[in-house]
Amino acid sequence: MRPAIVYQKYLDYLLKFGNSRKLLNYFKSKEDFRKKRIHLKSTPYKITIDPGNVCNLECPGCHTGVKHPERMGSKMLSFQNFKTIFDQVEKDIFHLAMYNWGEPFLNKKLFEMVDYARQKKVGTTIHSNLNHFSAKMAEDCVKSGLMHLYLSIDGASQNVYEKYRKKGDLELVLENLKLLLETRNRMGSKYPYITWKYLKFSHNSEECETAKLQAKKMGVDSFEIFQASESLMDISDEAKQFIKDPVKFESLPERCNSLWSSMYIGPDGSVFPCSLAFRESEVFGNALQEEIPSIWNNEKYRNSRMFFTGNTEVELPVPCRNCKFYYHCMNLANSRIN
Repeated sequence: MRPAIVYQKYLDYLLKFGNSRKLLNYFKSKEDFRKKRIHLKSTPYKITIDPGNVCNLECPGCHTGVKHPERMGSKMLSFQNFKTIFDQVEKDIFHLAMYNWGEPFLNKKLFEMVDYARQKKVGTTIHSNLNHFSAKMAEDCVKSGLMHLYLSIDGASQNVYEKYRKKGDLELVLENLKLLLETRNRMGSKYPYITWKYLKFSHNSEECETAKLQAKKMGVDSFEIFQASESLMDISDEAKQFIKDPVKFESLPERCNSLWSSMYIGPDGSVFPCSLAFRESEVFGNALQEEIPSIWNNEKYRNSRMFFTGNTEVELPVPCRNCKFYYHCMNLANSRIN
């Protein structure tokens, strides 16, 4: 996604849901990052809560889709557990991501959660494959106040689409998209803002322009191309076949800002430091058993931040220890020692 679009998205959330406390926390976070603080004065201003690590597709670049042997057990987030987690952070955030390692629309309580967040003045984003949908869900989606919906549609023909979105039905997805757009228009709402998300591989690059024209014809708000990255290659051997020209690690930041800005929470309350973590060994805490502020500054978080600020003598927790996204940062740190 282009940086300008990212900034505009967060600006929209900030203008609609921001207040003095949330703004102060945001700027504190930026100051913590700039000064390379280890024990932070801010709390995470970007929160992801996964409604469920269960999916109806079998995408080869997703550990849920391939049933990775090291993945945590399948679970759906209950509304009560959502409240327990969300109520700890709602005063300091203006944006909530409700997706990660599953299909959010499979959770029957999803729109109650989105509506609850809206009532607490927090905007929500969801990513979906839109293979599971209905007329009632379309109405609930609009009524809930969902701000932004990304739809993963990586092809303009069934043959190309299903190569990566295994078990997906493109015709059904387009019917569901049409239903959602018609429902939104009928209800007189401009939300959710809908983005057609096209994950680009070598096998589907030729259909990219056709898909873009289809999105425009249907009245989709935006069309975004996401280049497949090397992170997908570690999920399965099959995923490697799709990655011919991945985003290179060297193009990524030298310092991981997720450790200063974001928290990723699974449906069982497990806290992860980034969106790529999914193993039990990569858990930094549990938001249903501990207070989020105490997790945010616990030993695992502090050690990870210390490493990425140049202190390589600390015991670095996984997944940061094995993170290929930031291996060049580790090489830089190691060069200081050598």
